[in-house]
Amino acid sequence: MSGQQISRQDVKVVGATYAQVAVDQALDAVLTYHIPQDLVPVAVAGARVTVPLGRGDRPVAGVLLEAGTMANMAVSAENSGHTTASILGEDNGLLWPSNTERQSRKLRLKDILMVHTEVAVVPQDILALARWISRYYCAPLGLVLSTIVPAGVKTNARLPKQRLVTVGPSWVAVDGGTLPGTGRILRRDRELLERLIPWLEQQPRTDTAVLEYAGISVVTLKRLAQRGFLAIKQQMLLPDEGTADGRHDQEALSAVGAAMNSERRLILSSEQQAVLANLQPLLERPTFAVRLIQGVTGSGKTEVYLRAAEQVVAAGRRVIVLVPEIALTPQTVQRFTSRFDRVAIMHSGLTDSQRHQHWRAIANGWAQVIVGVRSAIFAPATNLGLIVVDEEHDSSYKQDSTPRYNGRDVAVRRGQMLNIPVILGSATPSLESWQNSQTNPHYTLLQLTSRPLGTAMPRVVRVDMKVDRRQRPGLHILSMVLEHQIKETLGEKGQVILLLNRRGYAHYVACARCDWVLLCDNCDATMVVHRLDETGASVSGESSVVRCHYCLTSRLLPKTCPQCQSKVVSLGQGTQRAEDEVKRKFPQARLLRMDSDTMRQGRDYQRVLAEFGAGEVDILLGTQMIAKGLDFPNVRLVGVLNADLAMSTPDFRAAERTFDLICQVAGRSGRAHQQGTVVVQSFGPDEPAIAYAAQHDYAGFIGQELPHRQALGYPPYGRMVRFVASDKSHDLAQGQAALLAGHIERVLQQLKLKDAVRVAGPQAAPLARVAEEFRWEILLFSRAATHVQQVLAVLREQKVFASLKVALVIDVDPLQMQ
Repeated sequence: MSGQQISRQDVKVVGATYAQVAVDQALDAVLTYHIPQDLVPVAVAGARVTVPLGRGDRPVAGVLLEAGTMANMAVSAENSGHTTASILGEDNGLLWPSNTERQSRKLRLKDILMVHTEVAVVPQDILALARWISRYYCAPLGLVLSTIVPAGVKTNARLPKQRLVTVGPSWVAVDGGTLPGTGRILRRDRELLERLIPWLEQQPRTDTAVLEYAGISVVTLKRLAQRGFLAIKQQMLLPDEGTADGRHDQEALSAVGAAMNSERRLILSSEQQAVLANLQPLLERPTFAVRLIQGVTGSGKTEVYLRAAEQVVAAGRRVIVLVPEIALTPQTVQRFTSRFDRVAIMHSGLTDSQRHQHWRAIANGWAQVIVGVRSAIFAPATNLGLIVVDEEHDSSYKQDSTPRYNGRDVAVRRGQMLNIPVILGSATPSLESWQNSQTNPHYTLLQLTSRPLGTAMPRVVRVDMKVDRRQRPGLHILSMVLEHQIKETLGEKGQVILLLNRRGYAHYVACARCDWVLLCDNCDATMVVHRLDETGASVSGESSVVRCHYCLTSRLLPKTCPQCQSKVVSLGQGTQRAEDEVKRKFPQARLLRMDSDTMRQGRDYQRVLAEFGAGEVDILLGTQMIAKGLDFPNVRLVGVLNADLAMSTPDFRAAERTFDLICQVAGRSGRAHQQGTVVVQSFGPDEPAIAYAAQHDYAGFIGQELPHRQALGYPPYGRMVRFVASDKSHDLAQGQAALLAGHIERVLQQLKLKDAVRVAGPQAAPLARVAEEFRWEILLFSRAATHVQQVLAVLREQKVFASLKVALVIDVDPLQMQ
């Protein structure tokens, strides 16, 4: 509902005088304010408000959670699961007073300053979801809501609008509708209106269309509107209606779509039909259930999503479809726009105005399908009937700042709250989802084991780079086997995808004579070499800088060692260095690089994918963003340039990530009628993760990996919480981490959970210093999520986290352990 549509009938409690507000601050409390009488009619739950905060009454923005009488608010506070605070006099952050205190002194609550009626209201179900995220992920509710609502919505960013012309109030049809009803009218205007009015009665038209249709000037149109024969009003453009940005995006999507497999009505395989038959009862009568579709790459999971969505939309309900990367959005949007008339998109590549436009279009019921990255799970859609999470295993669904939620898990929770089905899809399901499908009664595993067109899975060749280096002199990123395969593929007019999951030119700068290594001054990390052009963009060339990928510090690449003045060397691999080698060895090939250095905006993704799909690019080189979900039928060869990168990280999920990445990028090859080839280069080709990925053997990999996880109590056999305390003072960070560990031990004793929750640490984090701050971590392990949630709730209630004198990251169900 738009803020401009608020009326007295929308007020939750008639005559409400108090409100709970979550401010956009790192303040882990819900605050209580008085509602001035003139604001009572518009003070509804979900409204955007401005309130005074602190001794200086600093105006801050927030979301009104609930309005009511003092008695109702006290009851609500006790049931909310959050600390409720009153703003008493010039102070704030005090606990809600007890009944005795309430009777003994008069509350002096500050007034809400403003209710922003022009800003869209957050729907009730999104507010409920935000409360759950705040509790589960241990994050301030105000920051959760600030994350959920796009910036363009919060600031009421200017919406693209159009001027619509309709029949005016002065036109009264008589004698068959050929005469004007009021006022004198010129003959030429009469003739014009007699032609124009029937056309406008069919539907409103834009002013541009009217001018063109009638062949009149803007002055004439305004004159007819002033006399009341026509009416001109402004209306928000819907996402598919011709703003410049919208036309550009649509053209890009069409170009991407033209390069993909035809979206004709495909004949389903027997496996696809069986999966849809299993989904049918849930789609007809929505109820909460999770269906995990494990389908090999190219097995037609997207077609299953489309067919399921068609049934939901035909019944008048809405669908949310999540993808992990912006790079996947254009193809996914094109597939859905080929089947549905009204598709909205949500991702960070949109401008604030576009995000506001799509949010409003979703909220007013225009969108049938919403496609986007993890934030799209917060789309304000009413009457949802299905949520789809594609590539559910992908770590991109996990937010890396507060609130550190996992979009996949939030999708499951929203499905449960709305009592609708959720589909999780992947060729390589996360071990957590796999285990849920074996043990959780709400989960069911459905499998697609073959490609529907009968195409064989790609042939995988493993190359031992130790052997390759012994067979020829010099340093080469491309092995001899891969070079030969590229030459053959290009000769047959096929396309090539090369994956190297490390951007830059080289990741290690050292002295050729002594033991000096170039480290970041602010972090315990090596500096990465980036080649620059004259504009400062990262490209191949002679001008180079070194950058830290953690704190983003950069400086010129030194030419000599500061210790012995010898020449320095740049070692290691990055996408820029690989680009140089490919261009040198295949000068006639048309090459594009796709990484975060070259993809600055959403349109960059669309442009590159459109060019590659149209056959204007022979070789696409990039990081993991090219490994997921892309479908180009002319890709016949995929090269994994260094399969060992993920294996070297100090993370118990390293093997799983390596397996996932190889399987996913391998699946880009041979998706049409011809079998593709995959070349996997590694210095350890017999590593189980690499060996099983080369055989497309998911069952074999999890059979080898799960016992290790179970023995250590790691997910999916337990839950984890990671605390990271950081400060520029090493001793303070270490001491505060020890203090937190002591609080945790006391809470475990208080709750009698010493045997149920295991504590590791405090200990230095694997990456012990970032951006001049030392980092100490504590890990909690438990077989049951309820146990760690109990511990977090008590620590939060006792304000332990707020009392620490260092920055603290709380990561529930962490995916990154650096």
